[in-house]
Amino acid sequence: MLARMWRKIAIVLAVVAVLALAGVFYLWRQVTALPEWYTAAPAAGAAPGGEGAAAPAGWVAAADGESQEVKGFHTRTKKLKPEVRKAIKASRASYDPKSKKLEAGVVADLGALPKEQLSSGEQSFIERARSSFPGLADRDVYIGVEGETEVVDGALKVGPKTRLRIGDLSYSLADAAQKLGISQAALEKELNAELAAMGPLRR
Repeated sequence: MLARMWRKIAIVLAVVAVLALAGVFYLWRQVTALPEWYTAAPAAGAAPGGEGAAAPAGWVAAADGESQEVKGFHTRTKKLKPEVRKAIKASRASYDPKSKKLEAGVVADLGALPKEQLSSGEQSFIERARSSFPGLADRDVYIGVEGETEVVDGALKVGPKTRLRIGDLSYSLADAAQKLGISQAALEKELNAELAAMGPLRR
């Protein structure tokens, strides 16, 4: 999930609560898995795009010379409240123009998420998850989107094969929207707004 979707973190908590109640340790590890670009950082405080990082200039050429990437894209989201921004430790997006595949997401600290920014229903999910698995509050979680996308006027947009990723698990946008309690159109609109905020791709 991208930056503005962080307010919808309750879906992650709800899923984890169900898994914890079922005692499925393997799935718990899948949900809490972190991306390699984050775990390979020199230190948690030095992870790309962490709190205090300057807003990125936009898409730049990746190390392979073919892909494009942008680090710290959550710092470009002006509507994101400071309290919620502090919960996000890092963000990164990469795009391969040949395969048209995108990987974009944020790593956030569940314990730092301000409860006052959530609805009563989302707060209820949090309490359920924490009571089922107390250690959840001490974990970082990765939420993002991945898969084939479309390019319109230089900006990325989600496509039919784009999926929502939570840890190492992924869901179609239709399934994710249903779990979030919103329409697929509304979910796609929010994701497209986030992708647009990253700026146009390099030509």
